[in-house]
Amino acid sequence: MAQAKAAKIVGGGKTRPPVTSDPGVEAIRGALEGPVIDVFRREVGELKHLPRPAAYEAVMNDPKMLDRCFRLFRTQPELFRDVVVSGARKPVLEDQGVLSCGRTLADAVALVVRASARRYFRAKLDFRRFKSPVVKIPLLRRVAISLGLANPPVVRKGPKPVSRSEALYTAIREHLQFDWQVLLIPHYAPMTPALVTDLGSRLLDIREAAELQALSAPGATPRDGRTPLLLDGAQRLMMPGRDAVDAEILWRVVQQMDLARLFPKAEANQIRRSVAQVSAIHGDVIKALMPALGGEIRRFTAFLMIAYVTLGEQRFKQEFCQGGQVHAARKLAERLAKVAAPPLSLEEMKRVYQAVLSTAYVGGVESDASGEALLKARPELLKALGALGGGKPVPASISG
Repeated sequence: MAQAKAAKIVGGGKTRPPVTSDPGVEAIRGALEGPVIDVFRREVGELKHLPRPAAYEAVMNDPKMLDRCFRLFRTQPELFRDVVVSGARKPVLEDQGVLSCGRTLADAVALVVRASARRYFRAKLDFRRFKSPVVKIPLLRRVAISLGLANPPVVRKGPKPVSRSEALYTAIREHLQFDWQVLLIPHYAPMTPALVTDLGSRLLDIREAAELQALSAPGATPRDGRTPLLLDGAQRLMMPGRDAVDAEILWRVVQQMDLARLFPKAEANQIRRSVAQVSAIHGDVIKALMPALGGEIRRFTAFLMIAYVTLGEQRFKQEFCQGGQVHAARKLAERLAKVAAPPLSLEEMKRVYQAVLSTAYVGGVESDASGEALLKARPELLKALGALGGGKPVPASISG
């Protein structure tokens, strides 16, 4: 009886999931519904005037709000120093740190992401309710039943069909692990369980909503069994038997990655022109850069388009599209090899690749002997270089 009362939650007559047999999970859930949500109520304006249960529901039912809360936790961990703690009452800041309940912080993050995804899937996918089958009874039988001369028919209930939300959640559950996935939950919802199963762990390599939308689109998975375009190697961009980029395939990748975001004021025909220019990259440059970028189609495409935007059309053509640039391309490849490959997020790739390119030319302005003039004009690149461990840039252009 006490457990039944504890399971009730005040927000909108909803009930929380039943108590599990795992004390670690229950401890995490209790902390989230209590002291952790209290921190969010103090710090997030929209939650300040809500009681605990309603604030918890507001966070867990809205991926955007949950993302805000995760960002607060990551950027201001001192706010949680007394509530996210180890058995020794020390703050736990690292994902692999062990909480007082015996679970890691990463386990707690995954638990929250999965719970939010399950709620969202149910709200968006289970709009059809299953009705009990209606048994048609002949008129004479109905009369006999009403007179007590016959018994009503026994309705045999079959197994309850699995809901759309539960089928998707079952398929995707083990791949819901990180807080950056929260904003992708609405874009996971249209995916089929079959697609999720086919993607498997590769789902964790997709951090962009546009790419999930592209993979979920009808016909995105080739019928001949080939790998979907966005998940293939960079060699897929090449014309058969030639060291040249196929402009049409490059255009498809740019569209599916929504790299028009790199050109915020450009019209569609201008973006198409830039793709045509980028596809003219020289074969020797391709051979130098493709391995340095891991041979991955999204990183290779993103780097070329970021380079085009960063350097400008004329500088890009000079450095990437002319013969005799093998030495320059190899130097650039060496720089790329010195930094860790960024996650497949456009913002992260921009940060890293622009920092590498900033040691050469940005917007047609050549760096001076120390590289300082350029970085004074672009302080965000100096910050990015510092984050990459690069310090001051090498005083050289792409061409040497």
